[in-house]
Amino acid sequence: MSPALILGLLLLSGAQAADLVAGEKVYMANCMACHGMSADGKGPAAVSLQPPPADFTSATFWETRTEDKVKATVRTGKPGTPMMPFAQISDGDLDNLVAFLRSKAPQ
Repeated sequence: MSPALILGLLLLSGAQAADLVAGEKVYMANCMACHGMSADGKGPAAVSLQPPPADFTSATFWETRTEDKVKATVRTGKPGTPMMPFAQISDGDLDNLVAFLRSKAPQ
């Protein structure tokens, strides 16, 4: 492997890690109370919510949703549920957030 390719891969992996760290910060500030520390839908507020918050650690959740659909739900909320809109989250932060949520899916 060429040194330039190795450097490029290292930079790419560093950028992805930074995105996940940034996404986790957005998650903790905006989502953790309902979706939980582990993103499993078991946050402190979850006991009083119907339907319960999404479990981002569930394979079933990701089988039925694309990342774009998750972004749309975060941005606009989900009528008929406690999921409120988070229109104030910037596009970059939303990308980072969804990357973080996706990282919680079973491999």
